[in-house]
Amino acid sequence: MQGRWIETFEDERQRELYDLYSKEWWTAGRDFEDVIKMMEHSDLAIGLCSDDDRLVAFARVLTDYTFKAMIFDVIVHCDFRGQGLGKAIVNRIVDHETLAQVRSFELYCPDDLVSFYGRIGFSKGRANLLFRER
Repeated sequence: MQGRWIETFEDERQRELYDLYSKEWWTAGRDFEDVIKMMEHSDLAIGLCSDDDRLVAFARVLTDYTFKAMIFDVIVHCDFRGQGLGKAIVNRIVDHETLAQVRSFELYCPDDLVSFYGRIGFSKGRANLLFRER
């Protein structure tokens, strides 16, 4: 799939993004309005549109543009998995011109995806990731 990269999500793209979110276990309960607010406060958002102009992959980044960039919500539409799009979108982020000075890219993932991210250069860190939810 050739596809087309996008970095803005307006109107129908917002609905397509919400549709991607609604199908993943970690994002299924999110409200449309909260997803839009999240996008407004992300430093970088990248999408990949299919040849027929459907949003089929997405990821976003929070960063200080120097030391760290945290990659969130890497999602590939279930009909397009196994085609290298996850790797492509992560590489697109790591190679993005606005993130050229960032020293460390980080993400967290379930255990079953550690080997996938390991194949594209990520490794387990020394520290545990701690959470405090409301």
